[in-house]
Amino acid sequence: MRNGVWLRSALLALALCVFGSGYVRADIRLDVDVSDRTSSTVAVVYQTTIVEIPLDDKGHGSHVFTHLEAVHARLFYGMEFKHIFLEDGDRIHVTFDGNNFKETVKYEVAGGKEKIFNYLNQVSLLEFPEEKMALPFGEFTDFVDKKEATMLRTLKAWKLEGISPRFVEIEKGRIHYAYASSKLMYAVGHPFVAQDSAYVPGEDYYDVIRGNAVPKEELVGLREYREYMKEAARIFGCRKEDMKTPYDRTVCMMNYIADHIDNDKVRQTLLNVLAIEQVEQYGIASIEELMNLHATFVTDSVLRMQFKEKYDAWDLTRPGNPSPDFRAWDMDGKDWHVADFKGKYVYIDLWATWCAPCRREIPFLRKLEEEYKGRNIVFVSLATDARKADWAKVVKEQSMTGIQLFLGKGSRFQTAYKADGIPHFILLDPEGKVVNANMLRPSSPDVRAYLDRQAGL
Repeated sequence: MRNGVWLRSALLALALCVFGSGYVRADIRLDVDVSDRTSSTVAVVYQTTIVEIPLDDKGHGSHVFTHLEAVHARLFYGMEFKHIFLEDGDRIHVTFDGNNFKETVKYEVAGGKEKIFNYLNQVSLLEFPEEKMALPFGEFTDFVDKKEATMLRTLKAWKLEGISPRFVEIEKGRIHYAYASSKLMYAVGHPFVAQDSAYVPGEDYYDVIRGNAVPKEELVGLREYREYMKEAARIFGCRKEDMKTPYDRTVCMMNYIADHIDNDKVRQTLLNVLAIEQVEQYGIASIEELMNLHATFVTDSVLRMQFKEKYDAWDLTRPGNPSPDFRAWDMDGKDWHVADFKGKYVYIDLWATWCAPCRREIPFLRKLEEEYKGRNIVFVSLATDARKADWAKVVKEQSMTGIQLFLGKGSRFQTAYKADGIPHFILLDPEGKVVNANMLRPSSPDVRAYLDRQAGL
């Protein structure tokens, strides 16, 4: 953004703040101007959120962050990034050359907050040699405490208290929990580094971990704090036999946090992060207990929205999404796919010859087909039998109408629709998109009204 435009935007923001014309102070505006643009976007990553900001032909992009108080973030351009700090009410202007992002980036932030950005990108947490984990636990904690004290002295020397007291307090927390995590990992690292397979953590270890595992609402936006609290929940709340799978471990940690964290904001945030991480890494199949915990304890609308976005990204059968494809065969051996029915609504029946409730629906399905004959809809039955011969025999004996196809047992299509129980009915639109992943049965008295209303039939 050119300097004049940038100044006008800043004055407008100030005017809105002063005269109360609907401006919400918690909003944070980020403007980016890139010369010699080599990418079409920049991205801001914080907590479990990734915000992509499109750049126009002149290299300008902007974004307004809402519902944020103060949070560490990273600004990515391609694979490179810079650390930034987002605090409510900030107006941040970042400029750089697209051919040399890391060396040319400059920040303009009211109140001299550029100094905070410079601190974050010039000062790194002090690491220590791995072999220090061979020390007895007491000596190791003394060593780590000295590293932490050095970092706190460095932070103080930057004199940032007058610029943002909140940043300083949060940064102190980040430093503390980064080094506290080193103590937490001692139980794993010491036996390996010291070659002491008989080592068992003593009460001094658990006292230190427990002493830091306390609710701190002001730090809940910090990755370092959240990671520590999650790992502490695993240590104190989960037995080895409770963690046979990653999902078991996640649910175990969520149960512990729900029962033992009495600060509502901290509890909700940790539960939300654990649920999002599980969904992002492993999907949404068979996560009923996780969903129950999340629905019960996470009531904040912003957190629920964050989780829903991650959940919906995995929910392949959400209305409006293109339907997962199938490959099924007719009686002549020809294979069929979802795309073969493009241009028509598709009413799908997932069934099996051995399923009594499925077979009870056959007369109702036949009647429905007759009533909608000549309209813009096809009726497709997908058999989930293990043996094609069993299916073929029943189709002939029952003189089944509609399009009869053999899908087979355990297909990806059935898994994608989470159709563990059959019969299961699905309705797709003429573009092959999901209208209803749990469509009404042919025997339902409301099925015709639904088809007429939703499909205009």
